[in-house]
Amino acid sequence: MVDAKAPTPISKAARNERRKAAATTCNAVSVALFVTAGLQPLMAGRYSMFSVIAAAVGFVVFQGVLHYILKQVED
Repeated sequence: MVDAKAPTPISKAARNERRKAAATTCNAVSVALFVTAGLQPLMAGRYSMFSVIAAAVGFVVFQGVLHYILKQVED
């Protein structure tokens, strides 16, 4: 019978890279949300104030999550 090995902990560099990848994803989603739900209808002249405000709030929330993740990056 083969014994299962204990999972090896990931290195600090690997944790940092995962955090940076998650932060990059949050940034991409926030910019895409802002452009597609906020700027594009505003530029086309067919906007509702609710959608512009919702896009701005979503942008700020995702940017907040991004900064929270990046504060956890280790030296």
